[in-house]
Amino acid sequence: MIRYQCDLCKCELSPHDLRYVVQIEVTQAFEPMVDDEADDDRDYLDEIHDILETIEDSSGEEIFQQWRFDLCPACRQKFCKHPLGGDATPVIHFSEN
Repeated sequence: MIRYQCDLCKCELSPHDLRYVVQIEVTQAFEPMVDDEADDDRDYLDEIHDILETIEDSSGEEIFQQWRFDLCPACRQKFCKHPLGGDATPVIHFSEN
């Protein structure tokens, strides 16, 4: 029998209980290179080599990470209100006039 547990509150979830799956994926953003040169003169292999070197030289950061979490209904509601863990209430700073 498969046992499930909410990854936030750690409550036990039976296979028949309502549960939610949260999948988070983090990838490095690549901006397209804009080049005014004619396509005939482009060295695509050289460009690919430069991109691969840039990736290898990155400070050891992962290019792709993926997580999967099981949530109970109550924790799903909390997660949807604050998906990045921050407070959704806007903070207003007034100047000291």
